[in-house]
Amino acid sequence: MPFKRVAVALAGAAIAFAPGGAFAQAADAAPDDAPAASEPASSATAAAPTASPPTASTGVPAAAHRGAGSAASLALPGFETMGDGSTRLFVALSKPVTYDTKVSRSTVTYVLKGARVGRRNNYNPLVTVHFNTPVTSARLVPHGRDLWFVVELRAKVQPTVTMDAAKDGSAVMRIDLPKGDYLPAVAAGANTAGPAAGESDAPSKP
Repeated sequence: MPFKRVAVALAGAAIAFAPGGAFAQAADAAPDDAPAASEPASSATAAAPTASPPTASTGVPAAAHRGAGSAASLALPGFETMGDGSTRLFVALSKPVTYDTKVSRSTVTYVLKGARVGRRNNYNPLVTVHFNTPVTSARLVPHGRDLWFVVELRAKVQPTVTMDAAKDGSAVMRIDLPKGDYLPAVAAGANTAGPAAGESDAPSKP
């Protein structure tokens, strides 16, 4: 079974474990003054949603998608690698929300209507630059009454987006990204070739 790596905003930092044991960690952020007990269970910094096949494949939505959301929907972002080589971003929500999509040359922004973050730690960016994914980073950004999920890309791809509601009233927004070769190639022979035979690193005498 392939090893799956998951990154979520946990314990004061968003952590993304890279292959070979390397990891990237965002700076700590102070928790909110509100007690953690007031948060819904679906927004707790516990386990990330389990991997499941996408339930739709409609490309990046161009219009708002309707849901039974409200201004009390709390958001928790995350990232995971899938068994087929594709990758996924997700936002766990206490309730479904409506969302719009804004697309630019290297950024896709998902505007989550009426959503907010329960803990400041969840604003920490998910740094995925060391994973074989078209995403370099993703983060939640407050914007008026809405919450923006800003996704930075290093390749032109067509994400698949779904908003899946659960029986307990919570929801997960999944953004699936296709597999490919996205890690930057290392220049051939860079920093590996030593001096040619008969040559020395010492300066030549006049």
